[in-house]
Amino acid sequence: MTRVRGFEKVSLDIFADKGLLNDVKETYDRIKLPKRSTKYSAGYDIFSPIPFMLQAGEEISVPLGFKVYMPQDEFFMIVPRSGLGFKYYTRLANTVGIIDSDYYGNTKNDGHCMAKMRNESSDKTIYIEEGDAIAQGIFLNYLLADGDIADSERVGGFGSTGK
Repeated sequence: MTRVRGFEKVSLDIFADKGLLNDVKETYDRIKLPKRSTKYSAGYDIFSPIPFMLQAGEEISVPLGFKVYMPQDEFFMIVPRSGLGFKYYTRLANTVGIIDSDYYGNTKNDGHCMAKMRNESSDKTIYIEEGDAIAQGIFLNYLLADGDIADSERVGGFGSTGK
């Protein structure tokens, strides 16, 4: 079977590199890869591998434990889970995450996807359990402009384009 697009766990070493956990191996073994909830869902639910609590005004970077592969003319867009936004005014710190096709397997972090969550509410505390859906991701095609000459190669991980 030819692989076109999908998800894989990052290595245990890459996941452990974030230093957030005491029981890294056990948490790593329980990572849930993104999946669609219903047959007509556009988005793949993205699950937190760790439990956390966010007070109003707090934020946390969540190591998701997966990397995503896709054709060169696609990207994976990560957006907030609508329920968290509506109920708690929770959002991604960068509002929308764009995972480029060449992020997969890069030499710095192997394409490890992260979600920086921010609680923008004025008075609500958010409790997330391990395995709760915290975001969703959608595969999309993109187009290139006439005369596009981008020819450099990715050399880093998160936030490395344009450097």
